[in-house]
Amino acid sequence: MKQYIFLIIWALVTRSAYAQWSPSQIDSFQRLLSVSKTDTNRVDLLLKLSQCYVLKPGEEAHDLDTALQLSQQANVLGRSLQYQTYKGEASYTSFLIWLEKGDAPRARKYAQQAISFFLQHNQWDKLGYVYMNQARLYTLEGDELPKKIYFYEKALGYFIQANDKVKQADMYKELSDLHQIQENYALALNELQSALTLFRTIGHTDLATVYDLLGFVSAKLGDYKEGLAFGLMAVRAAEANKDRSLTLCTIYNRVGLTYYGLGQFKQAKLYFQKSLAIALKHANNAYILHLVGNLSDLLVQQRKPWQALRFLQQKSRQYPPTTSESHLLVDFRFVTIYTELNQFKQAQVYCDRALGLLAKGGIGSLGRARIYQAVINFYIKSRQFEQARRYLALNESRCRLNGSIMALAKNHLQWFRLDSIQTHYFSAIQHYQRYKVLQDSLLNTTKSRQIAQLEIEFESEKKDQNLKLSQQNIQSLTRQSLLQQNQLQQAHTIRNGIIAGTIMLILLLGLSYNRYHLKQRSNKLLEAKQREINHQNESLQKAVHDQEHLLREREWMLREIHHRVKNNLQIITSLLHSQSTYLKDQAALAAIRESQNRVHAMALIHQKLYQSNRLSSIPMAEYINEIVEYLMGTFDLHASIKKQIDVAPVDLDVTLAVPLGLIINEAITNTLKYAFPVGRSGLINIELKRLDYQSYWLLISDDGIGLPTDLNPNRSRTLGMSLIRGLSKQLGGSSTSIRSMACRLA
Repeated sequence: MKQYIFLIIWALVTRSAYAQWSPSQIDSFQRLLSVSKTDTNRVDLLLKLSQCYVLKPGEEAHDLDTALQLSQQANVLGRSLQYQTYKGEASYTSFLIWLEKGDAPRARKYAQQAISFFLQHNQWDKLGYVYMNQARLYTLEGDELPKKIYFYEKALGYFIQANDKVKQADMYKELSDLHQIQENYALALNELQSALTLFRTIGHTDLATVYDLLGFVSAKLGDYKEGLAFGLMAVRAAEANKDRSLTLCTIYNRVGLTYYGLGQFKQAKLYFQKSLAIALKHANNAYILHLVGNLSDLLVQQRKPWQALRFLQQKSRQYPPTTSESHLLVDFRFVTIYTELNQFKQAQVYCDRALGLLAKGGIGSLGRARIYQAVINFYIKSRQFEQARRYLALNESRCRLNGSIMALAKNHLQWFRLDSIQTHYFSAIQHYQRYKVLQDSLLNTTKSRQIAQLEIEFESEKKDQNLKLSQQNIQSLTRQSLLQQNQLQQAHTIRNGIIAGTIMLILLLGLSYNRYHLKQRSNKLLEAKQREINHQNESLQKAVHDQEHLLREREWMLREIHHRVKNNLQIITSLLHSQSTYLKDQAALAAIRESQNRVHAMALIHQKLYQSNRLSSIPMAEYINEIVEYLMGTFDLHASIKKQIDVAPVDLDVTLAVPLGLIINEAITNTLKYAFPVGRSGLINIELKRLDYQSYWLLISDDGIGLPTDLNPNRSRTLGMSLIRGLSKQLGGSSTSIRSMACRLA
């Protein structure tokens, strides 16, 4: 009986031989060992108990010593019994022990012995575990990362042969993470899809890390909407499990990066701060510095480079970097900030340090494309063109090798900027064309997925509609059958009456027959009309469905148009910014900056349209607030100038919103330039109210120094006032100005 119980327990042990062990399981094996005989079962039990001490959570040095003693006892007993089968398991156990002890040469020796034995006996699942654990011998640094990938790929192949779907999914997930570190995002995405399919097949519910990687890789490929969808799924899954570990920190950070890519900076800042709170709780300097860097990038993107510099200096002193990777995280951010401030001497110091760290290798978990982009931008702006070309070529070869389409597109855009500055216009056009082709390929990939999803929804709706029509046809046939049954009953009654009174009612028989014949014709006519009605109903339903499909296509096309218009306007802004870098004339610089602000006011409208559910009207309260925020950020006057905005909840058509936005842009720009001399604080007030069904009142005022006494705004020939008067006339309104500006818009 004892032998039977032992065999049941041993079968369970064999199925989970490569999982982690708990203290209760160790106690169970020790009790079995105390009553076991000196036979081959005892050899197997010694090896399993040895593995328990190695694989238990949080093992210590004395646990590994105990595991080694048990393994040696198993080897001695196995040799004395001439037990051959135990040798593969014994080699694998020794491999795990020396792996945990950190003795790589011994670990590799025993791993090779285990592989030879398991190959000879076709034990595919055990081969998978040996290769999987061998990957732990290598780090993410330099040349070790490809070796780590090699062992995971070998493990995956053997788990496929063993039909172990759980470990297949785990290997796909591990490989996808390593490939995204290499910036091979297309391959990583395919592996993640395979992992997700397998996890769902086996009913695995803890999918937060898979969703997180899917969102992160999708965003890296430029598909920010897909990236955001998966990222938020990861957040929901992790929060549902009440996870407060560094895993949730990573998930929050990657969602923030996706919002950053979408240009939704408020949401990006919210998730970066959530992630930073967890990193601070765990006191993890590497995570803290990574998030500090992301927040400083956000400030630079919002045109607050001085604020970004102070923030990064303060946090890097408070949480000093301790590894080469964390040093690199800080240094390349300083390159970006000092370049933005045109302080090239300081930027050069950090640029040299960052490139020195990259030259040493050892930066495995940080994508190099962003670092190269910061370095190239510095070399272009500081007019070190040969160095810029060198790193552009280096970055291009890396992007092609890794399949990083988005990074390659940005690299061509930087080529375009460099060639434009050096007047190599033909080459500049070629690089810009390549940039647009790559951008379109990313867009087409995203749209193909969206179209496929729409087609699935369309087919589902079509099937539902066909089902409804089938049900209606069944009901119609049922009614027709009942009608025919009633008619047959009536005919039977008539026939019986005719038979009973044949002699007496011959004339009535003829009359009845005639009526019966007429009724048959009438029924046929009714059936024909019913079929025609059914056909018309089907045609009408199909027409309605086609109309809905056309409306969805029209909506999608309108969003796409607004998106492209916004992108083109942003390119114009970037070109103006690039041109301004090399101008010395302050008047020209001011003119270019004002032109950038005007273009931004128009681009913001198209951004609002394709990001919202409305395709023809703009919510003016939100739009006006964002214009004012942008202009105050441009002049860096948030500290001294306050704003007071009172805008009625009004949605205006694009044809009204564009000129109105330009009027506000010109008025606020004029106020920020002239109303508040250096050091003077003040308040800007903006009101937009509805007067009646077709008229609005716009008031822009400030408490600054006021207009010169000899200036008549209505006769001023400056570009700003000319624009305001012209745009007001275009809107069918009028403008007045007495230390303020008011417009009545028809």
